[in-house]
Amino acid sequence: MFNALLAWLKDEKVFLKVQSGTGDNLQDEDIQKGFVDYCLWSTFRPECIDIDGELDMECLDSGMVLFREICSDAKTALQACYKEALGRGCNENKVTVLLEE
Repeated sequence: MFNALLAWLKDEKVFLKVQSGTGDNLQDEDIQKGFVDYCLWSTFRPECIDIDGELDMECLDSGMVLFREICSDAKTALQACYKEALGRGCNENKVTVLLEE
């Protein structure tokens, strides 16, 4: 079961965090349109690498991708959120999944 992942997008130099939805954000309109699941995504960019051990991140954008089927695998979630976040298909050779739960 897919819960969350964090990926590094090499060309954009940003992190993409994707989290499985809990069902709380599906509205009645979404359900009427046939949506049954969703993922939340956010893109982050490191502001600087501080010698004191801090790694501040700027949240660039975030959103939600709706699915008509249960999204149970990370690859499907990553591809859909990548497309939503960047407006184009996912080039898997340029994406490194750093963490996955």
